[in-house]
Amino acid sequence: MPTYNLATKYETKLDQRFNAGSFTDRWTSNQYTFDGSNAIKVWTLGQANINDYTLTPATGVSRFGAIHEVEDEINTYQLLNKKSFNESIDETNVQDQMFIKKSQALMKQFWDEQVIPTIDAYRLSTWANGAGLGLINGTALTSSTIVKAIMTAHAALNNKRVPHANRCCFVTETMAIETRLADELKYNEAAVNKQIVNGQITTIGGYPVVAIPDDLMPTGVEFMIKYKDASVDPMKMKMLRAITNSENVCGILMQGLWRYDSFVLAQKCNGIYLYSQSGTVATPTGDNGSTASGKVTLGCTTGSAVIKYTVDGSNPKVSSTAATYSAAFNSPASGSLVRAYASKANMTNSAIFELEIA
Repeated sequence: MPTYNLATKYETKLDQRFNAGSFTDRWTSNQYTFDGSNAIKVWTLGQANINDYTLTPATGVSRFGAIHEVEDEINTYQLLNKKSFNESIDETNVQDQMFIKKSQALMKQFWDEQVIPTIDAYRLSTWANGAGLGLINGTALTSSTIVKAIMTAHAALNNKRVPHANRCCFVTETMAIETRLADELKYNEAAVNKQIVNGQITTIGGYPVVAIPDDLMPTGVEFMIKYKDASVDPMKMKMLRAITNSENVCGILMQGLWRYDSFVLAQKCNGIYLYSQSGTVATPTGDNGSTASGKVTLGCTTGSAVIKYTVDGSNPKVSSTAATYSAAFNSPASGSLVRAYASKANMTNSAIFELEIA
């Protein structure tokens, strides 16, 4: 039998993994700076007490009503995430691998393939956990229901007077299919054409809809609406460097260091709406504070969830005055606002429940 020795060769063009760029960068906000500091404190000023102007006030009282000093609230946001990599290209290997490993291209690959998706997932999780508004529906959305659900969510933001500009609706790729097939959109070329920019697939109610890979969205979340300035998303440092004279390796040492974080601002939590089928803690409920006992009772249908609440109207997800609920508590003064949310390990935080005391 004749012998044939067939050739094999290594291609110099690499087979690289897919990367799609960032889905969240366009919708982040850097309205506050972390320059020169690891944490920032942000003031919120109180609101005025509205009075009836009277020409015949009581003795010692102004016609404008009693004087109230303007109160204030401070919330602290501390940057915590500090990530790095430390990879090498040994020259003795490069010489025997057709010189295919190039440091600049490799560092870009690390950033695009690994770092960007990790940052996107962290931002989406942080925004979801900080959301002030939301709904849980055990039945998955369909092409017949998704448009109304998204418009209802925007209406919820409208009712909280969230600005109309700079809102985005993030949907999972699974829900993007239902969105594209929705009767309200599939025959509307103006809504579905000229899109496909950073995942944008359409507009609903004038607002962009961006498709997110399912694995980047928190488990069970079908869509999220975010007002851009509801968060602060600092990227304080991004360093990628190639060291050619390291004593530790004969070749090139590639190092990366990046510092970033994301925070939902205490007073702007209602700029984020979360729609979940599962995986999110149920929003707490409570009485109206006018029971015969004068007590406020809170509850949550998610078993073993921990409820935290405030009685001064501050955001219980970040407020220093938040208390852990264990039993009914004395009703605060009439006109007070009780706010509460619930959390549980390995689940997304609930939306915020509000109870105005009569």
